[in-house]
Amino acid sequence: MKNVVILFLACTVMFSCGEKMDKKEITPGPEKLEVQGHRGDRGSYPENTLPSFYSALEKGVSVLELDVVISRDRKVVVSHEPFMLSLYMLDPKGDTIAEADQRKYNFYEMSYDSIRKFDAGSKGNKMFPDQHKIKTYKPLLGEMIDSVENFIKKYNLGRIRYNIELKSGKKLYGTFQPHPEEFLDLVMNVVKEKRIKDHTKIQSFDVNVLNYLHLAYPGVEAGYLVTTTGIKKNLDKLNFKPDYYNPYLGLVKSREFVDSIQDMDIKLIPWTVNEPEDIERMIKLEVDGIITDYPERVLEKL
Repeated sequence: MKNVVILFLACTVMFSCGEKMDKKEITPGPEKLEVQGHRGDRGSYPENTLPSFYSALEKGVSVLELDVVISRDRKVVVSHEPFMLSLYMLDPKGDTIAEADQRKYNFYEMSYDSIRKFDAGSKGNKMFPDQHKIKTYKPLLGEMIDSVENFIKKYNLGRIRYNIELKSGKKLYGTFQPHPEEFLDLVMNVVKEKRIKDHTKIQSFDVNVLNYLHLAYPGVEAGYLVTTTGIKKNLDKLNFKPDYYNPYLGLVKSREFVDSIQDMDIKLIPWTVNEPEDIERMIKLEVDGIITDYPERVLEKL
């Protein structure tokens, strides 16, 4: 806990979180359209890091979207990849990781103490040229939740929600991740320990994860991530009706598509909606939410 407090104070000093928030009142985004900060605020800060989540909260998101993977010592780590992606990661000495070597840094074969030593922000991400380059790390899910809840309390923010994505795939079982049952149990143990179950939804591309979620944790909202056409074909892979259908942005082309989902009493939340014209189009189509790397762009349109 001491480390969390120190890091939280460091954020206030390094990123002027407190200074900016003292100058304006921040409230969560509109209830009608759910604004989710993708990996926090990836357009401005290193993805899936505490500064990124703080920035998304400051901008007024109603949901923090994040990814989780598992370490060798069965810790739940906030990260999109189960390895050190060369695109933006640096090794503990500050050196670049060769793309050919990135999968050698397999989180499932590394202790979290080792993972934490890698730099997740100093290199920057060429896909997001406006992203601040800062030295930071991949936090544990439990630490992330504690830090976010402290931030919310400090600035009297309204209740926000967590959209936790399990990065899971059949080809990774037993090599880069545990099997779905163990994976989900590890994540839900943290969720229950931190008492955020009622404010959490779980999403995944992996239907095995979602089917087990429905069986073992009834009542926890489920989001089904998809990249392929064929709504019925996709839904038939599940043993239940999900709460959310989360398609790739390019699949959402018409009001008929939106209606076909919402008429089944399933909420439609596309990803990753970043460009102004796409944001406007999604708002006009009356989707239920937007997952975006630039939450300020969505909130401005609203």
